[in-house]
Amino acid sequence: MFLTFLFLSGFLSVLTQNILIREIYMVFFGNELTYGLVVSAWLFGVGLGAFLGRKINEDRFYLSFLALAIILPISIFLIRFLPSILGYNPGEIVGLPLLFFETFILLLPVYLTFGIIFALGLKKFSYQSERGIMGITRPYIVDSIGDLLGGIAFSYLFVTFFSPIRNLFLISTFSLIPVVILKGKRFIPLVVFFLLLFFLPIPGRLMKIGYTKLYKGFNIQESRETRYGRYMEIERSEKYSLLFNGVLTATFPEKAVSEKIHIPFLLSLEKEVNILYLGFPDPGVIKELLCYQSCTVVNPDPFAKQFLKENLDKKLFKKVNFVRSDPRMFARRSDKKFDAIFLEVGDPLSLSSNRFYSLEFARILSRILSKEGFLSFSIYSGEDYLNKTVLDYNSLLYWTFKEEFKNYLIIPGYHLRFVFSHEPFKFDERRIKEELDSLNLQYLDIYTIKSYLPEYRIQKIKEQINTNFVGFNLDTTPKAFLLALSIWLEKHSNLSGFLKTTTKLPGYILLVFLLLPLIFRKTGFKVGLIGAMGMGVGCECILSLQIIYGNVYHLVGLITGLFMFGVGCGTFLIEKLTPQRKLKLPFLFLGGLFFILFLVIQIRSPSLWTLILIPSLNFIGGIVVGWTYPIASLIIKGEREVENAAPAVYAYDLVGGGIGALLFSLFFIPVFGIIPTTLLFFGLSMIGYLSQ
Repeated sequence: MFLTFLFLSGFLSVLTQNILIREIYMVFFGNELTYGLVVSAWLFGVGLGAFLGRKINEDRFYLSFLALAIILPISIFLIRFLPSILGYNPGEIVGLPLLFFETFILLLPVYLTFGIIFALGLKKFSYQSERGIMGITRPYIVDSIGDLLGGIAFSYLFVTFFSPIRNLFLISTFSLIPVVILKGKRFIPLVVFFLLLFFLPIPGRLMKIGYTKLYKGFNIQESRETRYGRYMEIERSEKYSLLFNGVLTATFPEKAVSEKIHIPFLLSLEKEVNILYLGFPDPGVIKELLCYQSCTVVNPDPFAKQFLKENLDKKLFKKVNFVRSDPRMFARRSDKKFDAIFLEVGDPLSLSSNRFYSLEFARILSRILSKEGFLSFSIYSGEDYLNKTVLDYNSLLYWTFKEEFKNYLIIPGYHLRFVFSHEPFKFDERRIKEELDSLNLQYLDIYTIKSYLPEYRIQKIKEQINTNFVGFNLDTTPKAFLLALSIWLEKHSNLSGFLKTTTKLPGYILLVFLLLPLIFRKTGFKVGLIGAMGMGVGCECILSLQIIYGNVYHLVGLITGLFMFGVGCGTFLIEKLTPQRKLKLPFLFLGGLFFILFLVIQIRSPSLWTLILIPSLNFIGGIVVGWTYPIASLIIKGEREVENAAPAVYAYDLVGGGIGALLFSLFFIPVFGIIPTTLLFFGLSMIGYLSQ
């Protein structure tokens, strides 16, 4: 029976972990670095819970499931509304201190509960079965099968058909199953209570009340959860704003602002225009673009099409060619030439948006842009003064796209608009007036155009960015992402100085980490290092998929489940084999995985084989980590006392994995890039193998 409960624990743990990742991900504006943060906190918390579980009487096993059912919904509600309680405004990024508090402190009871459940289940099974290695491996195997099925259910069922809030109450309902089995029917009313919360619209109404407080002074028009993120439409003074994961995406109607989109057309030599709009559609901007021949809008979320349809005239909407696809994938596969490309994906506050501002994507856009066409996008800047961080950010993207486009135009403002082209722009006042007359615009005229293009400001910005070469933004070296994050933290936190310092660290500092396997040779450290590299494989698989395919949040559950299932398979292999009491092979296999990931990242080919290969690598990484547990236990204590060594090995692995996930996501990747980080972990694997 207790193995069944461990199976349920594994199933619920993956569901819970991925819901927590999503919630923290949205609090921090869809930033993938939160994945490593949540995984790290999860491992530390579960490890601490497992340690505490050794001191708890097994008869209290049911209390851990009961606590989970109650604590989890409360924790998620606090995560969503704590920023408003602390005075954060709509669209304001939370600082790293609050992010760490929510991840490591607020959610700690959830982590502890899962650790206690596993420890108590392991103790119960050990006492009821024969002692030895099987007493360790069987619970891991059963738990891992639950992890896999939980990951599959999350990726293909929960994230698609149910909202995160409904998922919470479903998890709470499942958590009460062991409670009812062990303690009888008196807990059935609580099961019914959570089922009613799952089926009835009560949670949605509670969330709306909370959002009303969060967006004080605004009317909540609509709140929508999709697999791509959370949308919130708010209204004040007959002006509507749409926020995606807390980031302002569109404000309408803003006729004067929307009409500025015509300026590049008026300065371009192109006559017939075939327009490509990449990103979430702003209804006001799309309305202006439909003054021309045709407009293709590319966005992967079906809600984008629905939103545009609801906020655009029916006749105009019929003129829009909406393509449901990742913008980069669409551009990569397109053989069609476009006369105007608008890249409207916001500032690169995440790795998935950074890929739209990389040199690699600039080359793709250059290929599909017609000879006399133009590419336009806007980024955060300054009205008159550019501090060092903003200047580096603007300069980085200027030099990145200037590498592919010879000519450019700057429209200054708090949001600097770059317009790039293969051919020069021309300010022909007579032609512009004729075009304006034919467009019959409300606000834009020749005088406002001149006010938007003041020569003295443009020259000043050109001089600054032309003399400030800071390299290129690449898929694998996301400098724009780090600079954009630094700008936001300068406004809302005091940690931007730390980020600026870390960006200046030389790459050779990574060589210091290669000495670790040579300095620390005890088995406990080796287990921790293997755990860290196992987490590194998982983080790198997810980030690689983000870079290649874009938003793959819905696959995180599957990838996590595959890793944990691999852990179970690894322990099962040890049951059937006679293992050598050495940890050489795990290091060798991990080195091979990082080498394959290095090749995959270099090629970055969006194919079916890549989509199969990357999660498979994470599964193999799980096998290696699972293989390590029993071997390390045998090395530390010997087979007669192996059940006593298991908790120590488990702790070493969790601590190592937690540190690895934290450093990988918050230090190695953003500071040094994905290629140097992959080579570092490959080097650690090889030195770990050779040092034994």
